[in-house]
Amino acid sequence: MSQLNDFLVQIPDKPDVLATRFSNVGTHMARLKGLIEVGTIVMSGPTLAAHPKSTDEGLAINGSAWLVRANTEEEVRAVVADDVYAKLGVWDLDNVTVTPFKCAVRKPL
Repeated sequence: MSQLNDFLVQIPDKPDVLATRFSNVGTHMARLKGLIEVGTIVMSGPTLAAHPKSTDEGLAINGSAWLVRANTEEEVRAVVADDVYAKLGVWDLDNVTVTPFKCAVRKPL
């Protein structure tokens, strides 16, 4: 069994950053792919203000959510801070929530 801990991470976006988010999604996703491959990130995706009411409606993205495996909250915050969205000011780093989490059921990694 791994000695790593699970953390639920919610990262709100700052206002009016959707264009910056979309123009840098490739860089963001490339980094996430590496973190997923080494087991640091288990799950990741955008948070929404609401689900679209139709297939024609765009996503009302207002942040990101991750499930991270790390030793400490400080390690988690360092992973967040190293992301392109953090460096470009998309994410509101002052309001990131890192919650210790014990996953009871999951698909094998």
